[in-house]
Amino acid sequence: MDLKTYLQTNTQTNLAHRLGVTQGLVHQWVTGKTRITAERAVEIEKATDGQVTRQELRPEIFGAAAA
Repeated sequence: MDLKTYLQTNTQTNLAHRLGVTQGLVHQWVTGKTRITAERAVEIEKATDGQVTRQELRPEIFGAAAA
């Protein structure tokens, strides 16, 4: 699942809190204003219990997600 879909049932504020970042930064990721780093992609995968994978967030680094 992509980050935008995940955030339809979870809040940006909640995810931001779990990652130790601002809600504004999460918003920038969702809108594409700021690119998610490889390190942060791994953290997002952990914070979402694997619902949003690093492969989904950065396929050019981690490879395409399995179908």
